[in-house]
Amino acid sequence: MLKEMPVADLNVIQWALDQGIDRLELNTNLAVGGLTPRDDLVRNVLALAQPYAVSVVVMVRPRAGNFYYNHRETEMMLATLKRFRALGVQSVTFGAVTGDGYLDRATMLKLIEAAAPMQVVCHMAFDAIRFEYQEQALIWLADHGVKRVLTHGGPLQVPITKTLAHLQTLCRWAPEKMEILPGGGITGHNYKDIVGALGVQQVHGSRILSQA
Repeated sequence: MLKEMPVADLNVIQWALDQGIDRLELNTNLAVGGLTPRDDLVRNVLALAQPYAVSVVVMVRPRAGNFYYNHRETEMMLATLKRFRALGVQSVTFGAVTGDGYLDRATMLKLIEAAAPMQVVCHMAFDAIRFEYQEQALIWLADHGVKRVLTHGGPLQVPITKTLAHLQTLCRWAPEKMEILPGGGITGHNYKDIVGALGVQQVHGSRILSQA
């Protein structure tokens, strides 16, 4: 079972590495769901994680709020991807959704192309896509090389125990080469129940190493 933890603080990162975390999602400002970290933090965390052979997925999100980005914000994300690639980042996570609840394919295509050869993950922006469009979104993402989708299966304020039915549907919809990564409210105490309900091989949570 692979455990991924969103992190933004060097002390927490070192603790998680010492506790045996399998993968880190590096952010800044987790209180708003995670934003793009500074280059110096990225550099430091890559160096910290390397001796542990722990992979680091780096957030590319220029601001809090919705995931509908204007031209200037998109250009910022493209520049970030270029810098991260130069820093040696192997995996990045981002997502773009239109104002009416579709996957923003035009923006996503620009970002995916700019990210190559880094591995691309779609973060919880996916949950802002209207349910009736999510199956086609999964197919499009898989067709364009996106490896994994992090999803709560619904609004974050709804407990994950209440979104399991939709997460099960997403697992059925996902193309064979697409991984569904459940997150949001998963802890070291409840992850086994969630894994059992979904049949997934990985989980995401800020308290995934905690028994609380």
